Amino acid sequence: MRAHNAISVSGLIVFAVLATALAASAQPYGYVSNELGNNVSVVNRATNTISAEISVSGAGLSGITVTPNGSYLYAAEQSKNSVAVISTASNSVVATVPVGTGPVQVAVTPNGQTVYVANEQSNNVSAINTATNTVVATIPVGSKPVGLAVTGDGAYVLVTNFLSANISAISTSSNSVRSTWTTLSGPSGIALGPKGGIAYVTCQYANSVAVHSISNGSIVATIPGFAAPNSAAVTPNGAFLYVTNGNSASVAAVNASSGQIVAKVLVGLLPTSVAISADGSTAYVTNGYGYSLSEIDMATNAVKFTLPHVGVYPFSIALYH
Repeated sequence: MRAHNAISVSGLIVFAVLATALAASAQPYGYVSNELGNNVSVVNRATNTISAEISVSGAGLSGITVTPNGSYLYAAEQSKNSVAVISTASNSVVATVPVGTGPVQVAVTPNGQTVYVANEQSNNVSAINTATNTVVATIPVGSKPVGLAVTGDGAYVLVTNFLSANISAISTSSNSVRSTWTTLSGPSGIALGPKGGIAYVTCQYANSVAVHSISNGSIVATIPGFAAPNSAAVTPNGAFLYVTNGNSASVAAVNASSGQIVAKVLVGLLPTSVAISADGSTAYVTNGYGYSLSEIDMATNAVKFTLPHVGVYPFSIALYH
């Protein structure tokens, strides 16, 4: 994991690695970071099996993201104050990038050129150039940044500051905070609508989701009825929002137009993250204390499969295809 980035040894090897990665990515995979297991589980979603476990030397694995081409994973290592770069072709760590203190969440720009890292203990965000795997900017934000999302056009990174009860809007062109939005108490997870105009923020202390206009940062709606919501995901068509309830071992399905909770799906203990498949048919939920992964059929809002022992305290999931 601490090895220097070895991706650019020769054009021939680069070509071979990328070809292997593209072949592998034809299958639908899920990547689960296990906070207490020091590894990433590779889930073959076609067979609902763990096809590999990637060892990572840094403890406290938290947020994870996959690059748009499916070739690399970036996983935050809280105990090491770094981000592990993992090749999906070899299922191994190929580089380690030192960042701020207590990195907890990561997100990649649509063009795959930059990964942003929320460092909750140093109250800043690191910007990693993926071509060189080096930090090119460190951006001060609010108190205890824990969640972030990149807008669909790649223009902004939105960062939830848990203790400040606000959101920092970072311009990716200047890597500086352009504006700060006031939100509800305890903002954590953030999900963006597919049309780019709306941000959904899970606010744990308020037991609500704050709906923000991205154009000016204002709250345009508040959706109540959750139990310590900590993450969210939006369906590809923008019709529904899925929210994990950390205190009730459930996931709420919300009609995005009406703001009404239309279903609560029981999952494992302490759901920590949710991701939705590209075709909008399935939601995947990591259950921290349940050590499991729940697969929800979104047509029926029922759990159709639970993968037990996916890892020790699974924290986050990233999907590819």
